[in-house]
Order: sequence, then C-alpha cells, then structure tokens
Amino acid sequence: MFIVRIILPFLIAVVLLSQPNEAGWGRVRWGTVAVVAVRCYVTGCFSKQKMGELCEGVDKAIIKREEWGAMNPRQEQPISGIADNVVVYHTGPDTCSTLGLSGYNCQQCLQDGSCAKQAVLALQDQDMSNGKDDIRYNFLIGQDGVIYEGRGWGVIGQHTAGENDESIGVAMLGDFTSSEPSQAAQNALKNLISCGEAAGELSRGSDFTTGPMMSGKAFYDMVQRCHGLCSD
Repeated sequence: MFIVRIILPFLIAVVLLSQPNEAGWGRVRWGTVAVVAVRCYVTGCFSKQKMGELCEGVDKAIIKREEWGAMNPRQEQPISGIADNVVVYHTGPDTCSTLGLSGYNCQQCLQDGSCAKQAVLALQDQDMSNGKDDIRYNFLIGQDGVIYEGRGWGVIGQHTAGENDESIGVAMLGDFTSSEPSQAAQNALKNLISCGEAAGELSRGSDFTTGPMMSGKAFYDMVQRCHGLCSD
C-alpha cells in the first residue's frame, strides 16, 4: 500500500514534471513533484479517470445533470477534503404529489423508472423554490438502478443540517416507509459508494446514516445492512 500510495505517485510525478534537455532527461522540479505526490496520497492520482475506469462495469451509467435537464445552481461550495459519511434518504410519501401524480400510475412509473427523470427535475424545482441553492442531494437513485447526478462528488449538499460539509447525500426515489427499495437500487447504491471510495471521493469504510423516525423501519434496516455494502 505504501508503494502504491507514495512511491508510485512520486515516480509518476518525476517523469511527468521533468524538464527535458538534449539527453532526453532534465532537471526535476522537486517542489512541484512533492506537491503532486502529496495530492496523490490524499486524493488518489487522476481520480476522475480512475472513476471512469472503475465505474465502467456499473450496469447503469450515472445520468449527468445536463442529461436530466438540471437548472444551474445558484452557487456551489466544494467539500474541504474527502467526505467521511453517506447519508441515505428516500424521497418519501410526498414524491407522487411533487410529481403531480397519484395512485397506481405513480408507483408503477417510479418502479420502472419511466418518470424518474421527471421526479428529479420536480425535486430540484421544489428545493430551489424553497430557497436552496440546488437540489439538496448529491445523487439520487431510481428503482430501476439508474443513478442521477445531483450536486455530484466534491460539492456540499443541503440534505442534513450539521453534516453537509463532510458527507454525501443520496436519495432513493420513492416511498420506502414500509418496504425496502428494489435490489437494483440497492446494487446501484453499493456500486456508487464503492466507486466513490476507490476514486478518493469518499473515505474508505464511510459511515452510513439515516434516522428510523424519518425513514421507517424497513428503510432504516436496509441502510444499516448497506453499511456492509448491502450484503444479505
């Protein structure tokens, strides 16, 4: 691990930051090398590239903001360092009324994902109408296992008072007060967190939190199990 996290980044930095001369090698800018090596140790080298490679096997690609038609945020504030916690929510019993739908049709379209993009848009509109800078969550997950980028990695959300600056907020689309999200959604949560940890966006072994009073016992139990990455 020491070789991977310290020596390898140091050697990469030496190669990339050497000033060439006639012999093909040159004077190394040691100060810059040290900065790059330390950054690699803390966050991982080329984390965005790593994320693309590591997430290549995820069944459903993350739907980017521009793909679901997000409004521009009023402002963004970066997380200082790496997020330590994952706070998991469900969008709750008001999801259908937010969509302007009711009954079986609403539940069915949330289950098959056909109105998930519409739901994400409606949630962003609601949050911004209530004075938030953007949709409150960093990511949202549909019941078909599709992940939607909210504020994304490295940006402070507005989901959990007192914890926003050190956590990532993830919301499952739908009401899971008395039932668990689909297995596809749970797998997507597992893949998202694993990918974030591998890319240096989340601390390894990040805490999973939610509240039983807020979420219902079934959802709370699922979140506790997902602390072990949703294992049975």
